[in-house]
Amino acid sequence: MSVLDQLLNEYGYLTLFFALMLELVCVPIPNEALLSYVGILSFHGQMNLFLSLCSSGAGGMIGATISYWIGYKLGVPFFRKYGRYIHMGQEKMEHISKWYQKYGKVLLIFSFFVPGIRHIASIISGVIRLPFKSFSVFAYIGVFLWTGTFISLGYVLGPEWDKYQVEIKKWLVLASVLLALVLLCYIVIRTNRRYIKESLLLLFQATFKRYKSFLKIKLFIFLILAAFISLITLMAGMIQDFLSNEFVPFDKVSRRIVSFIVDNQWQQALQHVYGLSSWSTLSVIIILTAVTILLNNRDKWLELLFLGLTLSGGFIFANGVRWLFHFILTGTYMSLDFPNKKSMMLLILLGYFLMMLVRHQKKYMISMSELFFFLIVLLAYTASAISAFGITPSDLVAGYVFGAVWVSGLILSLELFRFLSLLKKNFSNDEVHH
Repeated sequence: MSVLDQLLNEYGYLTLFFALMLELVCVPIPNEALLSYVGILSFHGQMNLFLSLCSSGAGGMIGATISYWIGYKLGVPFFRKYGRYIHMGQEKMEHISKWYQKYGKVLLIFSFFVPGIRHIASIISGVIRLPFKSFSVFAYIGVFLWTGTFISLGYVLGPEWDKYQVEIKKWLVLASVLLALVLLCYIVIRTNRRYIKESLLLLFQATFKRYKSFLKIKLFIFLILAAFISLITLMAGMIQDFLSNEFVPFDKVSRRIVSFIVDNQWQQALQHVYGLSSWSTLSVIIILTAVTILLNNRDKWLELLFLGLTLSGGFIFANGVRWLFHFILTGTYMSLDFPNKKSMMLLILLGYFLMMLVRHQKKYMISMSELFFFLIVLLAYTASAISAFGITPSDLVAGYVFGAVWVSGLILSLELFRFLSLLKKNFSNDEVHH
């Protein structure tokens, strides 16, 4: 039994009170385990459930309040004096303050369920001087929801808690992450609702009211949209097959085909091909993409911006998806390399590079040649990864599909932004002529 559990057995509610208070003043204590243990003790009648809820809630409230006032008293002078060195000057702090006052109160409620976030949420509230009345209402609700959830789970499951605690924590974290993503989308849409409304209206008018104008651009966007939807459908199907463990025949057949095609004399050359997914080679692809954009000299800043989004967002997407599968499948017999990260990043960056080559190319034969070369590179990399490095074929293909979903979504967004810019320019010219 841990020291914390021994203290809980000896001093009961006092230990619970101080443990919750200290964690929310940035002292790392594994309080989910402690709270669930309190629930188990309450189930066996060794602690009172109501007093446990009150003690933990009171400790959490005081800890959150102390953190708030630390941020309130010390945070503002610090950022006024040193904020400019970390790009958090007075102007930016005021901007964050307005945003947090508008949306941060709701986020406070759920921040206590996410380890690491709950430790700083109260301090940030104090730094930006969120009114204490607003802070206390939402933070205290969050504290009681958090402590009450884990104590109740321990109480309801009783002696079965040890069997289910890993799964429960797993799904609580996933639910918190999903909720955070939903709230982020809501905030982005709400913040930019005027721009989104105007853009949708322009796209509607251009698509249905002026159906003969910009026909080539509309067809191009429609094709990308169709590809994006198809890839999402394929990705969902692959996830379902993976979870059902239906890739075994595919992997066996793929390995046999590759071993039949690839001769031993090609092994050394293929090992070099696998280096395409190294960060040194990917960096060269990024530089070549940037040079291509600058040479084309059309919407170059928009395309450079989306190159940054493709790289940074693709990296987050690749790691986030793999973390999600690892998190869900920990302790199972399934592959933990699904989807393969290297193949995902290779396709994302090569795909965007290909798009920048093809987008401004007027000669279709050259475009077709570039596309053909792209497919040859992917096939060679696939053969290299499977034969020389033993990568599971389904993991590799999943990397391609997931990467294609990300890059096609970014390209669709890029073309919509480009089309909107053209529509607005055209609309402004029409107004001038009238």
